[in-house]
Amino acid sequence: MARHTSYLYEIQGLRAVAALMVAVYHIWIQKVSGGVDVFFVVAAFFIVGSLTRGGPPTLGGLFDYYAKTLRRVVPSAAVVIVTTVALSLWLMPDSMWRNQIKHALASTLFLENWALAFTATDYLQQGSPPSPFQQLWALAVQVQFYCLFPLLLWVAGRVGRDQHGYRRRVIVALALIGLLSLGYSVYMTARNQPWAYFDSGARAWEFAIGGLLAFAVTRMTLSRLVAKLLGWVSLAVLLTFALFLEVSSSFPGVVALIPVLAACGIIVAARNQCDIWLLNNRGVVWFGDLSFAFYLWHWPLLSCYRYATGGFDVGLLPGLAIIGGAALLAGLTTWGFENPVRRSAWLSRHRFATYAACAALLALPMAALGGWYHDYQGRRASAEAALDRFLHDARPAEATVYPPTLIASMDLPPSSRDGCHQSATDAELVECSYGDPDADKTVVLAGGSHAQQWLAALQRVAARERFRLVTLTKGGCMLSLDADADYMAYPSCHAWNERVIERIRQIQPDYVFTNSTRGQGAAEHVPEGYLAAWNALAQGGVRVLALRDNPWFGFDVPECVDLHEDAADACAKPRDALLSRRSPTADYHLDNVYFADISDLFCDERLCRPLQGQVLLYRDDHHITNTFSQLAAPRIARTLAQAEAAFAMADAGHWIAGASQANQPADSKEGS
Repeated sequence: MARHTSYLYEIQGLRAVAALMVAVYHIWIQKVSGGVDVFFVVAAFFIVGSLTRGGPPTLGGLFDYYAKTLRRVVPSAAVVIVTTVALSLWLMPDSMWRNQIKHALASTLFLENWALAFTATDYLQQGSPPSPFQQLWALAVQVQFYCLFPLLLWVAGRVGRDQHGYRRRVIVALALIGLLSLGYSVYMTARNQPWAYFDSGARAWEFAIGGLLAFAVTRMTLSRLVAKLLGWVSLAVLLTFALFLEVSSSFPGVVALIPVLAACGIIVAARNQCDIWLLNNRGVVWFGDLSFAFYLWHWPLLSCYRYATGGFDVGLLPGLAIIGGAALLAGLTTWGFENPVRRSAWLSRHRFATYAACAALLALPMAALGGWYHDYQGRRASAEAALDRFLHDARPAEATVYPPTLIASMDLPPSSRDGCHQSATDAELVECSYGDPDADKTVVLAGGSHAQQWLAALQRVAARERFRLVTLTKGGCMLSLDADADYMAYPSCHAWNERVIERIRQIQPDYVFTNSTRGQGAAEHVPEGYLAAWNALAQGGVRVLALRDNPWFGFDVPECVDLHEDAADACAKPRDALLSRRSPTADYHLDNVYFADISDLFCDERLCRPLQGQVLLYRDDHHITNTFSQLAAPRIARTLAQAEAAFAMADAGHWIAGASQANQPADSKEGS
């Protein structure tokens, strides 16, 4: 290969640029950069290039390659994970511990991309702050393909014996994988982009292109002028495309072809002696040797800065300090941990010793996780006992909040624990009954999680007033008949809603309890899909109690409470930023709908506070805690009584449009 060493220099430079791109975009721009896509292309290029250079790999060669990869990856990853665990224990609010222990374990097992995929599509966790282990998703994807692609190359070699046929089989296999994966990526990005972003199957085409390039690059001969033009244009596109295109919500679909093809263009240009000085100068190439560890270090340092300061935005000097700190730690990690293992002559000669050594290194983060989990379990037991005393006593001695922030994210409605709440992606009805099954009066709780969260309050009222409570709820799906609404994030929602309307008509309840509004501040409104659903119920003779939605705070409330001693004020937000001054339902007068507004439980005339006395109102950024729902039962009981009185007056020829808002601060203990 012409200019072999220069070519390798520019590959190292490309790695350095990609790592710096990721850090800069994470710290200051908060957008997808395309840097990890470069890593994927380069990784596959080397996997296929190195393993096919002398023909099909043998089984022994396969295990040698795996051992070499482990020596390259495991030392730095283990050091970063152990350090991140220690920093998390020191700086992270314990309200985040439960989820972050899971992410740390997934990172140690090189499965963090799947942990993030499930978190991103789990409606109950979508408001969670980013994990300090999040950057390890890209390493997890690479390691998965470091395992799969060599195996593919070995299988292709076992199918036939001739060298020419072997190359053809590998090319066909890579092309087929690339086409299928790209099609799947485009489909899944349109259907569920947060999942697709972390899905290895939606990323396989990037590796396939890198692998195909390893075969094609030696046949691509360009003049030096054309190569230089291709190289610089590709580099310019790679560095700037994400600044001008909003790509964060469209990766890894077709848009990801931009950084992938740009990386390919740079590799082809470098192969043809384009001499891209920005990539092959000594400083950049030197940093390329540290790029892997630098990528691993920049994110936990950024996360620690945000935990320590309590803010999200990073200024110029703090950002430069994070980059400098990550570079310093990358050097220490590479020279002190990675290189001694990676370059060990003894380990190189003994592959099973490599496996044992890497297993021992991975045992370090597992041990750290074991200690963290043990501490978490002890604190969790204490927190649950304290909450139980609070709910039964109402005069606890501890000066804390309830539910304690450590377990706030788990303070879920009963139907999330007993299987009576449908998942976000399934369209089938899940129907459950609470209260008195033989009662003459029936109330249906229908809608998404913002209706479901009032179940505990309704259960208490149903037990006291002896009525049957039927639940028809589903994550992420409001009671709405607008299939194209932007708030209906899941394709299953429309079919589910049609079934809900039909089922409610069959039940013929006294009324349906659901939500009436959506949106923040001046944008708060009554969606057209809600009106369509209420109208469909009216045609079936069903009445509705529509409750104004609670304020959405836009940040993880338990975390905020953890971080501030004066949390009641520090975590408060102006009322006008969260709710419209006048309830949007005031403009509607529907014969079968009673509009209720209990926003005074959350807000006074000026501020909305997620903490009232000792009661923590929110378990994330916009869902109320089950504890608060229970304590709000008396207020919900009064609201139900007002609705029933209004419906009775309507039957007598009179109508009350809805409950007036008291606009008085809530008594956080009124339900105890």
